[in-house]
Amino acid sequence: MSRIRTPILIAIPFLSLVVSTAASAADITASSCTQSDVQAAINAATDGSTVSIPVGNCTWSSPVGWSDKNIHVKGAGIDRTVIARPGDFAFYIGAPVKAQFRLSDMTLTGDTNQAAIAITSETSPGITSGWRVDHIKFDYPTGQRRGVTIRGATYGVIDHNQFIWSGGVAVGLAAFNASDTCSSSNPEGNFINSQPLDLGSANAVFIEDNSFTSSGTGGNIVYDDSAGGGRAVFRYNTVTGGFFYSHWTRGCEIGGMLHEIYNNTFIGNADYNDYPIRLEAGTGVIFNNTVKSYQSFPPYVVLDERRPVGAGETQMPLTVCDGTRAWDGNLNDPAAPGWPCLGQIGRSPGKSVAAMMAGDKPVSAPIYLWNNGTESTCASGGACTDVLAVWASPPAYVKSTPHPNGDVDYVMNGKTSKPGYTPFIYPHPLVSGSVSAAPDPPTNVRVVAIQQ
Repeated sequence: MSRIRTPILIAIPFLSLVVSTAASAADITASSCTQSDVQAAINAATDGSTVSIPVGNCTWSSPVGWSDKNIHVKGAGIDRTVIARPGDFAFYIGAPVKAQFRLSDMTLTGDTNQAAIAITSETSPGITSGWRVDHIKFDYPTGQRRGVTIRGATYGVIDHNQFIWSGGVAVGLAAFNASDTCSSSNPEGNFINSQPLDLGSANAVFIEDNSFTSSGTGGNIVYDDSAGGGRAVFRYNTVTGGFFYSHWTRGCEIGGMLHEIYNNTFIGNADYNDYPIRLEAGTGVIFNNTVKSYQSFPPYVVLDERRPVGAGETQMPLTVCDGTRAWDGNLNDPAAPGWPCLGQIGRSPGKSVAAMMAGDKPVSAPIYLWNNGTESTCASGGACTDVLAVWASPPAYVKSTPHPNGDVDYVMNGKTSKPGYTPFIYPHPLVSGSVSAAPDPPTNVRVVAIQQ
């Protein structure tokens, strides 16, 4: 699951990228669902426009795309507007400045190794936010496929979609930023890692009210924070035959930093039933999840740190966590040299790597797990035997008992919830329309207004 960061170069036939700022927003209906007609309608759209794709079945030989337009592109409905794309990207959307777009109401199918939808803001110097991808059927029942790929520091909502796939990643996030470089003092994800923890805020990618159904084998991933300190809220989803995954800190990449996973139903099937959640970096909360039909009892969450000596991670420049790296915690735990490792389970973000190298280490922020079990009522916050277990590795680095300084890496002791934690408003304001309920973003990032 390693990833090499390289620019994605694609040819999108934009007819015009210059739109008069004096023109008023007008809704536009594409002449047909063909690639050329849809692209022409998008090119003519201005901020605030809705571009409608009519009923039809069309095959696109190249992507449709736009950059920095706050528009709504919508089909006539799932299985009414059907776009087949036998190649990478049906939609490629740039959002380095303006990110208040919406894409909805269609079926996407075909063959892609990259993604059906790509959202990118990786050239941005800050954080953009406000996009929504909803009511789309991703119909990719064979091969290794990707649904939505998000590249860069950008937040939005992926909701009420159907993901049908046999392998690969349904939602992938690489949250690196233009200011990041491949160095030990400023790796990919350093910008996001320097932001406050912000548990329970709008500052994350929200994945809510989706269904993920997989018939493939060998690890079908509903979410993969593959690099760059990404932040995700995964809630009110139904997952059949898959798992939530986040990569470790490695090479030039800080792993996923924030995971809020709650009120979901995870169901194992004949093709995949190992475990529902695997985290290899970061912190967060895991609660009110129903987990059933997995092969082990009790079902378990994997919390795994990969950089200690012997754990397998040796990629430069971050390399192994052995007590000699300035970017690690190095808090004199003789059983775990280097602990806590950069970006590992149970540590808070909010520090740049350069600051950590200078001695300003991140504080303890254990992952909390509670009210997870096999009953259907667990996912609604109701009656729950809370039988979910944790498989932690290496046990000296990731544990619920105190390290020599008193810190723990995770807490799971019955019904104990994370003190002071309140989930962000549900449904998300971009879904309900109550955008005024969204909190302000951190003061050290660029504020981008959310379009209603």
